[in-house]
Parts: sequence; C-alpha cells; structure tokens
Amino acid sequence: MTISTESVPGACLPAPVPVLVYLYGPPASGKLTIAEQFARLSGYPLFHNHLTVNAVRAVFPFGSPPFTDVLHRVRLDVFETAARSGLSLIFTNNSAWSGADGYSRFCAFAARARGVFEGGGGRVRFVRVTAPQAILEQRLDEQSRREHGKLLEIDRLRELTDGLDQTSLYPDDLVIDTSQMSPEDAALAVFEALTT
Repeated sequence: MTISTESVPGACLPAPVPVLVYLYGPPASGKLTIAEQFARLSGYPLFHNHLTVNAVRAVFPFGSPPFTDVLHRVRLDVFETAARSGLSLIFTNNSAWSGADGYSRFCAFAARARGVFEGGGGRVRFVRVTAPQAILEQRLDEQSRREHGKLLEIDRLRELTDGLDQTSLYPDDLVIDTSQMSPEDAALAVFEALTT
C-alpha cells in the first residue's frame, strides 16, 4: 500500500503551531521507514538522525566528545530555528545510546529537544517505535540500512538493546509496534494522532 495525499482528507496537516514529530526507538525498529511515509503524507520535512550523524562523523570520530557536542548543537539549533520560523518537521532518534548512562543521556537530549522546540513556540509529539528483538535482528540485513550507514552487526545490536528501557518517554507518547503494523498504517496512525 502506498500512501497518497488523496487518500486522506486535508492531507497536508494544518499547523498554526509548528509540530516536531519525534520518532524514537532501538535500531532497526522502523523509525526512518515510518518517517518517510509520514513525510509523504504530511508534507513535513524529514530531518532524520543519520543526516547529522553522517555529516558530523565526516569531521570528528564517531562518539568522541567533539562529535557529540557538535551533533547535539546542530540538532537543537535546527529544532529551535524551525519552531521560531513556524516550520513543522519530523525527527528520528535511536533510543539505544552507547556508553555510560546511554539511556539517561538519550532521555536528557529528548527533553532538551522538547524544551527548545516548545520554547520557540511549537509543540512536540513523541512516537515510540518498537519491535521484538528477533525482528530487529532480521532487519539488519536490509539494503536501506547500508545506504544510510546504519548499524549492521547483530552482536552490536544485542549489546545496545540488552536491558534497554523500552518504556515511553512520556505517558501520552504514541506507541507503534512495527511487527504488528505496516509503515503506511503507522504513518496514518501518527497523522490521526496529530489531527484528533
């Protein structure tokens, strides 16, 4: 099934207040696939995490303090500028951060993103994307992952997701299990969550 804007009344979402649609979840959960479908449906620009990761790692070693500092500043600046400009956008973020206190740092960044976007006059809609571990591992071999320089190693995925807190960041987050829902239906669910 391919989503077309003709299939949804008023397909371009009206946004008197700019919206940041923030999809998060473990690697291979389907965040980018849903985000691409939602971008087609809504007309919102897609600012996915691999755009910034790939740009910054061309200059700084991945995961190094300068890499992380620049990465976060770029993302937060885009969020703030978009909100102040009245621009809605979609962002994807991996929730399985490596290193000490990875999940706590992930949560802290999401809170900063929310604060910056809302401080610029917008609102944020968080969408937790999930799938069973076996499904995540099956998806690692997909060609689209290679095209974006995504994680491909099962051992690394298991290391990142072992004990990962799978609870939602906020009680009202939309939760999508991509083993139970197609990307098209997931995008429609996000659309409906924003319009109801």
